[in-house]
Amino acid sequence: MWIDSHAHPTSDGIDSELESMQAQGVGGFIAVGTSVASSRAMVELVADLRQRHPQLVVGASVGIHPHDADSATEDDLGILASLVEANPEDVAGIGECGLDLFYEYSNPRSQEAAFRSQIALAKRYDRTLVIHTRDAWEDTFRIFDDEGVPNRLIMHCFVGGPEEARRSLDYGAYLSFSGIATFKNAEDVRQSFLMAPDDRILVETDAPYLAPVPLRGRPNVIGNVAITASFLAQLRGVEERDFATMTWQNTIDAFKLS
Repeated sequence: MWIDSHAHPTSDGIDSELESMQAQGVGGFIAVGTSVASSRAMVELVADLRQRHPQLVVGASVGIHPHDADSATEDDLGILASLVEANPEDVAGIGECGLDLFYEYSNPRSQEAAFRSQIALAKRYDRTLVIHTRDAWEDTFRIFDDEGVPNRLIMHCFVGGPEEARRSLDYGAYLSFSGIATFKNAEDVRQSFLMAPDDRILVETDAPYLAPVPLRGRPNVIGNVAITASFLAQLRGVEERDFATMTWQNTIDAFKLS
């Protein structure tokens, strides 16, 4: 079965997501928050799914996206910490957090401060750090050098080339590949995927964003991780069953899921 390492589901859309997952052979996902409100919602969703669908493998990640860094407060970071403390079985990650200097919806200084604080949270609670970086590789690596990295980190929706992949791997990161890998102009991403070690590869949807070819431009769903994963397995020249087993175990290991 497939597993989606990064998605943004909603409680009102989860039943249709589950139908799509069942149809596509997807057995789990990580529900990722991007603000205090959405992080709380992801934790509640995961707790509910664990009760109603114990066969699913699910976990939540709580964080403040770089787009929202300008409005982030110390109280917000405290709430993220309290979510981890109150829900230790459900919260597997911190983030998505990081730097986005492409859109720069928040001041770079605010982004960096929020990023550093969330690195500290991941280290304090031994949670996986889920990283968003866009047009900010050098700054991201500089902050890694300053702060140190937690035991487990994921470069979410990896869009770098082989050099960025190599440097990320040197920090011990997992590289998570989305539907972008299927896009015609994403040759650098595909080359990064081909050079990555077997035990450092994850697959994600980033649903509802980044639907893979041939669904590009439509709202994405968790079940579509099967389409991206099938494409990547063929690109790597491995059997889908073997690639599913590999990426499933990698996701379990990356988030320390049970």
